[in-house]
Amino acid sequence: MSKRKCLFTEKTRRNYPDFRKGRDDYEAECLVCKPGTFVSVAHKGPGDLEYHMSSDKHKKALKAYKRNKALTRDNWSAKTDFFVDPDSETEDAVTAADSTLAFHTVMNHKSYKSVDDNSDLLRKLFPDADIAQKFSNTQTKTEPIENSLLAQHAVNIDLKALEENCIPFCGVAMDDSNHSAVKMFPVLIQYYDYRNGGLRTKLLELQETATETGDAVSDHLVRVLKKYGLLQKCVAFAGDNCNTMIGGLRQDDAARSIFTKLKKALQRESLIGVYCPAHILHNCIHHGADTLDVDIEHIILKIYQYFHIYTVRTELLQEYCEFVEVEYKRLLSHSKTRWLSLFPGITKLLQVYPALKSFFLAQSNPPTVLRNFFEDEFGELYLWHMHSLMNAFHLHIEEMERENNSLVEVMKTLDSVHTILLDRRAQNFMSLTVKGMLAEKRKEGLEAACDAFSDAVHRLYSNCIEYLEMWMASLQEFSCFTWMALSDTPSWSDVEACITYLMEKGVEIDSMKCFVQFKYLKKFVEASSDEEEFQHLLSHQKWTKYFLKAKAIECYSELLKIAQFFFAIPSRSVNTEHFF
Repeated sequence: MSKRKCLFTEKTRRNYPDFRKGRDDYEAECLVCKPGTFVSVAHKGPGDLEYHMSSDKHKKALKAYKRNKALTRDNWSAKTDFFVDPDSETEDAVTAADSTLAFHTVMNHKSYKSVDDNSDLLRKLFPDADIAQKFSNTQTKTEPIENSLLAQHAVNIDLKALEENCIPFCGVAMDDSNHSAVKMFPVLIQYYDYRNGGLRTKLLELQETATETGDAVSDHLVRVLKKYGLLQKCVAFAGDNCNTMIGGLRQDDAARSIFTKLKKALQRESLIGVYCPAHILHNCIHHGADTLDVDIEHIILKIYQYFHIYTVRTELLQEYCEFVEVEYKRLLSHSKTRWLSLFPGITKLLQVYPALKSFFLAQSNPPTVLRNFFEDEFGELYLWHMHSLMNAFHLHIEEMERENNSLVEVMKTLDSVHTILLDRRAQNFMSLTVKGMLAEKRKEGLEAACDAFSDAVHRLYSNCIEYLEMWMASLQEFSCFTWMALSDTPSWSDVEACITYLMEKGVEIDSMKCFVQFKYLKKFVEASSDEEEFQHLLSHQKWTKYFLKAKAIECYSELLKIAQFFFAIPSRSVNTEHFF
């Protein structure tokens, strides 16, 4: 039998104050020698420390150590002592203060530069506080605390929850963004944990890469998943709709995508790829508007650029607003890649449209594109019609971009937009404002132009529907999960379709157990159907409520597998963009 190892105990630490606990219970760190000097106590305990203290290296370091302590004691009073004795209560308190301020900086989205003056300020505000006098939190200190300590601690908490709660599946989402010359790639994981609120989305890592090729990004993603032990749990990947991420709808584009390369690296053909439905809606309205004779997007940007840095032009526009008796509104820009910003941009433009029209038509040499737009008899009609259409899209895009949406919610949102567009095309819908203006144009004898405008409206709806249907087809494989919204009482055939889908993905579900458990779920849904609060919950929240109410794991084990798999599939890549 091997001899029991000696430990570095609290009693040993008190007897040998120049040492503290090392990397484990069987070693000590010498505070006299240079940092990182560890002494094993496993064999002789205190005898090992005595042997180290008798070495020439330790004796030489001890002389320098005593000189430094004497310098500190002679030149600084107890209240203003800048140096902190290692392994003391004061050191722990100062470390806690440093970490608290770093955490406060993160939570309030402050810059690192904002903490540089904190040390001097705290010493002046609290001259009698011992910790404040020793406080030395600066940018160079805060950044390592956040990146190496707090960030890693947050990731470890999530990984611990995955391990302790036996979460078998997770999905991964990523996007990229250029910050000057730096290419940033955040990696997010999504999983379902009914013990901690249901659907969870967590930032796993945010790294910069030197290249953005498909091979480099997929290799980086595999390394991250392998690093945190999530390689085998990953069942889905979500990215934006560019060809680099998932690949376009064409097969040759998909073959070169990060998603395809990730499947090969994981050797898992069953890996699920999810296009971002929020991007689908953004691009849908963009695609439809391209059929119009007036480039609304270009007009918004052109007018904004004409005024936004020119004080004289802005003041002159304000005078025109007073002349035509409209309230001046600051014009807004529009992001070319986000049509969500177009709706408020059109709204502001319409509020000052009479003043803008008078302003540009009165100029001797305005930009040609703007002069042509304001001279066009139907320019304002196009604006009002796009405003009406964007209003419907804007509301649905906001709904789509909620943080904890699952695929059930986003598919429901896409179906709602699709229905609205079909209804509008069937009626060739125009708002009452547009219809009134169109009637006035007909009275002026512009019948042919009015008919052309009506055709353009119909063409706009058709192109939006065509684009939307094309991309909605990519989400049809998840239609078997729509019953998981629990809006109505599900049927066993719905559940069977899910079991079949999961078996194709290599997930085993005991159908006999599941059938018995389904009866409990059915009773729960029927009992909750009349509760208004329950109906307004997101789908993952409804499932969480059911699992927490169930008496034993035997009542829901197979249903839990279905929920854990489905809610691990990221519904879109928008969450990654929130980190930018």
